[in-house]
Amino acid sequence: MKNENEKRNNQLREAYDPATGIGCSGDRTDCGGYHLPVALLEEHPDYVEMTTLGQERVRIHYDFEYWCWRCVKITDKMTGMLVPFVLNRPQRRLLGEMERQRRAGQPVRIILLKARQWGGSTLVQVYIAWLQLVVYKGKNSIIVGHKRNSSFAIKQMLRTILLNYPKQFLDDEQEALKLVNVRESKDIQEIAGRDCSICLTSSYSPDAARGLNLSFAHLSEVAFWNSNRNIDPNDLIRTVTGTIPLVEGTVIVMESTANGMNSFFYNEWQRAVEGKSAFSPVFVAWNEIDLYRKELDGNFTLDDCDDYERALWDKGCTLEQIYWYHEKRKEFSEHNLMKAEFPSDDKEAFENSMEFVFSQHEQEQIVENVGDPLRVDENGLKIWQEPKPENVVNGKGKTWSQLPARPHRSRYLAVLTIGSDSDEQYPSVLSIWETRQGNQLPTLAAQWVGVKPLNILAVMAVNVATRYNTAKLAIENNDLWASENSRQQGVFVKNEIFEKYRNLYYNKKRGAIMEIDKKNYSLMFYELILSARNALYLELDSTAARTIAKMILLPNGRYYAEKSEHQNYLVNRAEALFIMREIELTTSSDTVKYNAKDFLKGL
Repeated sequence: MKNENEKRNNQLREAYDPATGIGCSGDRTDCGGYHLPVALLEEHPDYVEMTTLGQERVRIHYDFEYWCWRCVKITDKMTGMLVPFVLNRPQRRLLGEMERQRRAGQPVRIILLKARQWGGSTLVQVYIAWLQLVVYKGKNSIIVGHKRNSSFAIKQMLRTILLNYPKQFLDDEQEALKLVNVRESKDIQEIAGRDCSICLTSSYSPDAARGLNLSFAHLSEVAFWNSNRNIDPNDLIRTVTGTIPLVEGTVIVMESTANGMNSFFYNEWQRAVEGKSAFSPVFVAWNEIDLYRKELDGNFTLDDCDDYERALWDKGCTLEQIYWYHEKRKEFSEHNLMKAEFPSDDKEAFENSMEFVFSQHEQEQIVENVGDPLRVDENGLKIWQEPKPENVVNGKGKTWSQLPARPHRSRYLAVLTIGSDSDEQYPSVLSIWETRQGNQLPTLAAQWVGVKPLNILAVMAVNVATRYNTAKLAIENNDLWASENSRQQGVFVKNEIFEKYRNLYYNKKRGAIMEIDKKNYSLMFYELILSARNALYLELDSTAARTIAKMILLPNGRYYAEKSEHQNYLVNRAEALFIMREIELTTSSDTVKYNAKDFLKGL
């Protein structure tokens, strides 16, 4: 083992010098002590007769690693000083795959699953900068970040490169490189002297790439891109890939850290791994990063390790790397947290990037009180049914208790969480709750889940709420006014329901529609977590209970269902529990003189 460990360490210590070309990527040949790209000498047989400056100006067109060392200055994270950009081992492996595709005359297509602290995003952007500044002229690029500030950070790095670019490597009579706004646009900037531009945008602007003539795209932190009914990462990807032709001299790199297995990025990674995508998958494990090793303590052996750590040896790790992992792991309360920060393979990266809110024991408790409904109807029970059969759309109604016979003896809350009117991946959820009565816990009485046009859905909610003793009705939809069609339906809901139904949940600040902002989002999910963890309400629906039990907290601070089509179950329960805690519901002794059928006739 000692000899094998020394052999592995020697491989990690193999010489790398971008100045001489030793250890650099691609096919190279010795030329007077310099390891130069074969293509350089084939296309410039007079290279050895050139002046030193002439050789340098030619070499930067063929040798990316030399160009980085000679022309690129980046800010060192440790010292804050500007230093030459010298590639580390993971960066060299990523470069090797990009250059393999480019040198073979192929379009460069990469999907990169990043670990932390090795500069994958930096390498991608510097590589595209090299193509724009040196290799090609007149080719445009786009940078799409998760949020606008992430693409802005990449732009600042590019500004630093241009500001410190050696003037002797510019074309004759070319002015200093700099970014300038194009037609006073903050999103599109031109690199003066290279006849090319850079578009900087975010996942919140899916149409930013339309109409642009693009050759290069850097799509950053794709797993965190905004995704809802109105913004789909697929749309932006299609826009970008549709703009960039599948030809030589083009680059598209999708990169991200892992963000669970319920995302567009995860699905694209799986397609790439299975060979079903145009993108080549690149993953960098923690042990490829030189920083993660520790000199051996004389007493440390593999006998001090568990089975997982001993298996790292079989995967090719050195004892120094395993020792570092062994010691670092002590900082984490659970091994899966260590795996999330320092994954050994792509499976670990995705599986451990999400954090379940509830422990295994808590998950079992949450699902133990579910019960079979008294009635189930795939097409809608009488209480869910609208008068016109043609208005009935896909959905399932369930009831766990009989309709109340004595209005004054029970209090009800109806909560409508509006989803899509056609996409079953985003169904609407309407739940009816019998609120706390003395020692009786809030209990689910009935539920409907499905897709309906907003106007029909809202009327159905009123119809059901009326039958449950004119229940307090709460309607939520963040996207109610997002499109012209939604706005029109929103006006209908406002005019026909808010002005006629007398028992609406109403908040002076938010109005009769619950708009979820950052503050009440946190409060609502806090209420859901507290109630589920301490059994403060009775969740009878099995799907909702399983969804809550497996609720995920992602690194962006948002709570998600393990399956995207169940997300509105979480939102609906959080809203219901939040409202029941926020207000004291009372049953009016007055009879509401209103029948939902009265205005259904006009639909």
